[in-house]
Amino acid sequence: MAEWGSASFVEEQFRRYYKASVGKVEPPLEMERREFGFLPFDGGMMIRHTSFSDPSQLRSFILEKAPAHIYYSSAYYREPRADMESKGWIGADLVFDIDADHMETPCRMNHDAWRCNLCGFEGKGRAPERCPRCSGTDLEEETWVCDTCLDKAKGEAQKLLDILIQDFGIPLEYLKVNFTGNRGYHVHITAPWIRGLDQRARREIVDYVTGTGMRVELLGFRPSAKGSSPLHGLGWMGRASKALYDYLANLPPRILEEVRTGRRERVRSLIDSREEILRVLTEGPPSGILKYLSRESLNWIMEKAVREQAAAVDTVVTTDIHRLIRLPNTLNGKTGWIAQPVPVEELEDYDPLSSSIAFKGGEVSIYVRRAPMFRLCGEKYGPFKEELTNLPLAAAIFLLCRKAARIER
Repeated sequence: MAEWGSASFVEEQFRRYYKASVGKVEPPLEMERREFGFLPFDGGMMIRHTSFSDPSQLRSFILEKAPAHIYYSSAYYREPRADMESKGWIGADLVFDIDADHMETPCRMNHDAWRCNLCGFEGKGRAPERCPRCSGTDLEEETWVCDTCLDKAKGEAQKLLDILIQDFGIPLEYLKVNFTGNRGYHVHITAPWIRGLDQRARREIVDYVTGTGMRVELLGFRPSAKGSSPLHGLGWMGRASKALYDYLANLPPRILEEVRTGRRERVRSLIDSREEILRVLTEGPPSGILKYLSRESLNWIMEKAVREQAAAVDTVVTTDIHRLIRLPNTLNGKTGWIAQPVPVEELEDYDPLSSSIAFKGGEVSIYVRRAPMFRLCGEKYGPFKEELTNLPLAAAIFLLCRKAARIER
């Protein structure tokens, strides 16, 4: 019986794809100073500490190996082929990773599932730390991706770009956005002046874009604060004030329900003063808001407002100055989709479930273990459970890459 995922079949399809499209693989800037890494289909160790002096060498390697995953270093090295201690770090691009896997989305309960390998108990959504039936920790998680996940990730990427452009003044020519070919986006800053930042400096940037540690005093809401409307403030002052205004003007039904049932006295006073607070935010001065809200209450509501404006990035990726990151215009072995550059100005209308689909034409017979309904190129497939089916090659490759199916010859 063929193994789940039918790796040899998928590898054959990847090789065919690269034979026709390897010319689209984009080498990174100063490729001769980058380390490259490759993960093969046979489950073996990652091939690391490799470098190439020109695009033709890289493309020949890809044609020969047809890897499942292809990465390059965000870092620049004097000797990229040397071991880590001897590479001679010169600098690194600043990279942000936005992955729907790190976000709480309601669709998880529709398409994600888990199973305890000890007692067999199963559940929907994100796996708990321990099985609720036997307290075992050997839990097998099955995650999928859908339009809701990808829209959420794109929204976070757009918030990040807004902060980088408006607050940091990063020119568009140094901003690169790539769909990862799976559940999110990578945003790269390639400006020469960013390369020398150490991990501490990168951590401070992450704290800024995630709104970590924002206190109302730092945002200008102090008793001595004068001036006009905080909505026009620079950086997080204006950003948080606008978020606070929107939050108060459109309070979530859950909060209103808590007020109605009297479960939050603090929220009740906030509702009672809502119109006055909105007026202060519009007319200023910022200190006027403290007449209606205590500092504690303002911090409480501001935390919620900041969370709406902050970008949900993976802190570890941005602070890692040796990170290997997926190479644009290569295939992601977890989906068979293209890790694809997306121009910043086209991100809003970008549809990864159509644009990044590599395999067109053909039909394959596969046996599907279990899969939720999913969409590719405007067509819906599934749900499937323990059944034999014929699918277009793109849909079959996706299920095989998720190891949810196997080829039936």
